[in-house]
Amino acid sequence: MASVPEVQASAWNPDPWHGEVIGGYVLTDADTAIDETGEQVPLQIYTKRILQNYGNLGLTSRIALIGTFDWQDTQIVGQGLDISFSKPSSVSAGLQYQLSRREGHAVAISMSYVDGIDLPTALLTLENREASLELRALWGESRSFHGHNVFAEAQLAGQLTLKGDYGSTHAQLTLGGEPTKRSMVLLKGRYREFEPGVFERLAIARQRRWEVEASAVYRIRKRDYIEIGYTGIVAGESTVLETGMKIGYWRKF
Repeated sequence: MASVPEVQASAWNPDPWHGEVIGGYVLTDADTAIDETGEQVPLQIYTKRILQNYGNLGLTSRIALIGTFDWQDTQIVGQGLDISFSKPSSVSAGLQYQLSRREGHAVAISMSYVDGIDLPTALLTLENREASLELRALWGESRSFHGHNVFAEAQLAGQLTLKGDYGSTHAQLTLGGEPTKRSMVLLKGRYREFEPGVFERLAIARQRRWEVEASAVYRIRKRDYIEIGYTGIVAGESTVLETGMKIGYWRKF
């Protein structure tokens, strides 16, 4: 049976006092949005830059500290919109508990406090952000295929505002493989849905979006990795059909 993948396996908690920090820079643009009825809306200008940061640290054999910090710089012009902002888009901190773990298999759950909501592609500003609690379930499997490690990971999450209202649903499926000892390829699919009327000034029927991401990761040193990939939103409602690139730096400790 294959060993547990060293990187991008969130269902496997890190060992006590070990962990990783992943930084990424996402650059996207678009000329078309989808409104709440599913109709296309032209955009004169749409550019988005996000600085993403994720980290985890093992505290015990079953508990890990997790956190994120994203900074977003966006400009939207079109159909009566003239919006630009540069501010944190989401900051979170929480704990992840390892329900089960063995060679090639892991299940975990996490709870995080999230200061802000992820609305990078809604046709509105981030003034709608509201603090919430996120509950997440993670499942991972790893196998050996013709001498190469391959793995799959699924995540399902929901967010509740501090008032107890259900705010959003997030789902992600990651497929990965290691063609060489120093490289890895990743393919991700994401679905996100935000409930209407929960967040202040959110005047849309509902926001849904389907995203895809493909990237390659290369180990440059024992604990250091670089990532280059493509990301895009392919369908949805009240969202922007943006595409672009992602670059990242990963550090394990």
